[in-house]
Amino acid sequence: MSKNLASKAVNGLKWGTASTVANAVMQIGCNAVMARLLDPGAFGLIAGAQVVLRFGSYFANFGLTKAIIQKEHLTEENVRAAFTSSFLLGLVFTVISYLLAPFATLIVDNPDVIPLVKVMALSFLISGVSTTAVSLLERDMHFKTLSILETVSYIISYLGVGLTMGYLGFGVWSLVCASLLQVGIVAIGAYAVIRHNVVLLFVWEHYKALFGYGSRMSVISFLEFLNQEIGTILIGRTLGTHRLGIYNRSYMLVNLPMYQLTRILMKVTFPSFSKLQADTKKLAKVYLSSITLLAAIIIPMCLGILVASPEIIAIMLGDQWMEAVPVMQVLSLAIPLSFITMFAGIVCDAKAVLNPKIVLTVIFIVMICFFFYLLRGYGLVGFAAAIFLGELVRIILYQRLMNRVLEISYRQQISIYMPGLINGIVIAVAMYLVSTMMRGADLPLWLILGAQIAIGGILLGTLTLLFPHKLLRSEIQAILTRFGIADKTDTYYSKIIHKYRNYILKGA
Repeated sequence: MSKNLASKAVNGLKWGTASTVANAVMQIGCNAVMARLLDPGAFGLIAGAQVVLRFGSYFANFGLTKAIIQKEHLTEENVRAAFTSSFLLGLVFTVISYLLAPFATLIVDNPDVIPLVKVMALSFLISGVSTTAVSLLERDMHFKTLSILETVSYIISYLGVGLTMGYLGFGVWSLVCASLLQVGIVAIGAYAVIRHNVVLLFVWEHYKALFGYGSRMSVISFLEFLNQEIGTILIGRTLGTHRLGIYNRSYMLVNLPMYQLTRILMKVTFPSFSKLQADTKKLAKVYLSSITLLAAIIIPMCLGILVASPEIIAIMLGDQWMEAVPVMQVLSLAIPLSFITMFAGIVCDAKAVLNPKIVLTVIFIVMICFFFYLLRGYGLVGFAAAIFLGELVRIILYQRLMNRVLEISYRQQISIYMPGLINGIVIAVAMYLVSTMMRGADLPLWLILGAQIAIGGILLGTLTLLFPHKLLRSEIQAILTRFGIADKTDTYYSKIIHKYRNYILKGA
């Protein structure tokens, strides 16, 4: 990786981390308040409406977002073609979604979902206007700008408008208005920064390169939509909006911190992977490094969430949501696998290895449906278990694909999970022992959760930074060396980092 690219990646991670922490705290707080202002049925309705809209979004976008980022040489005509396509597709899908909104009851068996879909269909038009600008910002790795836009838009839309409307009794419409407002703010802000040409263009020559890649990406994105939302669709149809709301919030509580953590890494890695697409050896090295570091964090975090699920549900959502605890515990095993395999998917996107990815995704969807059928008698826990089993199948399939695409051995691929898995088991056992004693003493929930967070955080930091697994140690060492982080000794903090690097080197 070149120094310029590495510098941009580090800068992106820096701003992304700051934005991630801010957004995670705000979203967790907002969801905790909203869970007390709205009933589970409201969250079930909004989840059903979002499934319908996400279904259309993969066709409305037509894979243009990643096509803009992935294309090595992007002309102004390509940008105009991308804007023309996204704008017109957004307009068309807004109208189509409005007209076909009554069919949303096929997904959620509740007519109240229809007006939600009609209003939220406006998001297609807004996104159609903003897609090109946001993609150009990502392509040029302007992550500081994106981070500021995302944070400011969330503060205004959800903390400002959404919570106020929820408190005033607008119910599910508070979530609808907040989501539309956030998309609108990002659209205005992104264009204000990038100022790309918005003159419509109708010359097929400039569409061809984008659509060749984008059309296949659109198919893949749609298939990924199916495997992500198949649980929501089946629960909404078979168990109703109340159970769907329970499942949706359980999934959110585990997924949200992991998503915030990996989202910026994915935004940084796709442009980086795309620039390295011709150098398989370097790409394989960066891929292994990314997975090692990611797994070392998200696996212990998810195992910690599994142990602390009763306290998290009770404090974050309230007593009326306690049936979500076992669902959340099973999802804590499935979700880290999902995020880890995303990086293999990014490699496929960056190298345009799309046909094998399509086949793999179809197999995964079929397996999910098969497991759902086998475990349908166990209710929500059965659905969550089906997702876990499906993710196990998918990670095996992706290992086979990475063995062929990046020439990485199976042994290498399995070994990169070990630092996170070992640390995760140690942390989960310690948290379980302390939690059992504190629950037995009938201590306040907030005190138990505080102790769980403290123990998990201290152990994760200690095991990761002070006593890292040899694979993780080498990655930390590489980061400190590659970016010259520990070379400076002119400040108090730089001296500490310099001493830490020496400590890591001694243990190597």
